[in-house]
Amino acid sequence: MRNNKLVTAGIALLLILSVTGLALAQTTGIAVVTVAKGKAEMRAKDADDWAAVKMGRVLNDGDALRTGGDGFIALIFTDDKSQIKIRPNTDIVVSAEREQDNSLSKRVNMEIGELFADVQQQKGEMQIATPTSVASIKGTSFWVLVDENGGTTVLTLEGLIELLNNISGQTTNVGQGQFGQSNPDGSLNSGAGTGGQGTPQFSPDGTGSGEGNTIELQFQDADGNVRTMQIQYGTD
Repeated sequence: MRNNKLVTAGIALLLILSVTGLALAQTTGIAVVTVAKGKAEMRAKDADDWAAVKMGRVLNDGDALRTGGDGFIALIFTDDKSQIKIRPNTDIVVSAEREQDNSLSKRVNMEIGELFADVQQQKGEMQIATPTSVASIKGTSFWVLVDENGGTTVLTLEGLIELLNNISGQTTNVGQGQFGQSNPDGSLNSGAGTGGQGTPQFSPDGTGSGEGNTIELQFQDADGNVRTMQIQYGTD
């Protein structure tokens, strides 16, 4: 009888540890993949290998994403539903620290490619960092384009971006309908329009359509309660 009680207690302890571990894992999730098409891959922070990423994948601090020539990935941050969409041949790393109010201080490191962001109800800081620049977001929708030399162009559709050139330390504000160009030689240019870049477009294969999509995500709130969040998003 005593052995049976020990076995039962051991099983109960394992179940408690498993549930606790699950809750902690849910707490670390900072974003969710909402669309993954074509060659779309992910590498976890402590992993060596890349693997295909699918819709619904929860992303943690330090996870990397990349797209091939036909790839497309969209993700949504769990605190304020800010959306990031990356076009073909783009490499990013998503990072965030959770603050006491459960908001995320977000940073996307981008090596090369084209990224679109839609930040309408911003909670916490958000930055896009490239080899030459840091774009600090202040509630907006915008494009970031990074070439093979690290040259960075920001196209602001709505809101305001503060663009910093890491080499020279120069900064400029890029408002609605303006562009900012940060170059490897330390120079920084800005003005109206797109700076000759043209605004990128999503391909017509479905990556730019869809409304009313919903993903359910479990998370742990500040009081330690596990809750379910329904995230509605569109890929327009």
